[in-house]
Amino acid sequence: MKKNTKIKSNKDLVKILTISVIVFTLLLLIYLAGQSFIKNDSFNLNTPLSPIEIETSSSTEENLSSTETTSTTTEETASTTKDTVSIITKSGKYVEVIDSCDAHFGGTCVRARACPSVNCPVVTSLRTGMVLKSTGEITEADGVEWSHIVFDEWVRYSDRLASEWYVSTEYLKDLTSEKTRYAKDAKVENLTNKKIIVDRSEQKLYAYDGDTLFMEVLVSTGLDDLPTPRGNFNIFEKTPSRYMQGPLPGISEQYYDLPGVPWTMYFTYQGGAIHGAYWHDKFGSQWSHGCVNLVPTDSEKLYEWADLGTTVVVRD
Repeated sequence: MKKNTKIKSNKDLVKILTISVIVFTLLLLIYLAGQSFIKNDSFNLNTPLSPIEIETSSSTEENLSSTETTSTTTEETASTTKDTVSIITKSGKYVEVIDSCDAHFGGTCVRARACPSVNCPVVTSLRTGMVLKSTGEITEADGVEWSHIVFDEWVRYSDRLASEWYVSTEYLKDLTSEKTRYAKDAKVENLTNKKIIVDRSEQKLYAYDGDTLFMEVLVSTGLDDLPTPRGNFNIFEKTPSRYMQGPLPGISEQYYDLPGVPWTMYFTYQGGAIHGAYWHDKFGSQWSHGCVNLVPTDSEKLYEWADLGTTVVVRD
């Protein structure tokens, strides 16, 4: 009886040892497989994500005629393009409407016509201070010289441009200006001592070159439901003329149609800009859809003074 008990105990011990060996072997195999997997580059946590995986677009060409892309390669690209093509300048012929009606259509308005003749249909009335792009082509008819106006920018509601525009050169002043913006992926930075301060509580704009005050003027910032954003920004695009339209999907349902918005300088990728306003005279009061409105003559002066990258501070 004692012999049988001893044999049974030995068998149990062998069984336990066998199971232990099997478990140990399995754990060893799992450990070795894990080490092999970690060494594989596809799971290496130190391998950076590709630009495509983390790329985020700040704006689109359709929205602002400018595309800025942020990625892990931005700094490297910026330092490369800074010495080559960090700023893109597009020259063109621009004209300013003069001697026409005022912001409220008071006085006699200059007419844009569908073809170069006084007998052609009137397309729209133009107000003093509008800046438009011209082909530079002059057509003479009916004893009048006509300038051909073009809109070669992205227009939100293109159906509102149903015909050509021709305007008598008698009411146009030729301008020498350029559209300029930072190239895609270029680093936007202020390389000067210039700073623009917009004070929403005062409804004023101050422009400084270092400690020297260049300009102090009344402005109109955004209404309470469409406020001009506070913060520190940089001017990244400048254009002498911009066609602005509403409604703005998801932002404002108000209809407006404003061709030839003069001296526009963008400082946010959502469309925030400093520009002239020929359609109202409420400067010193909130009046805009989020932009900073200036008297057209003030906006031209500021436009010519400010460089790309100029710091813009919006405060209360």
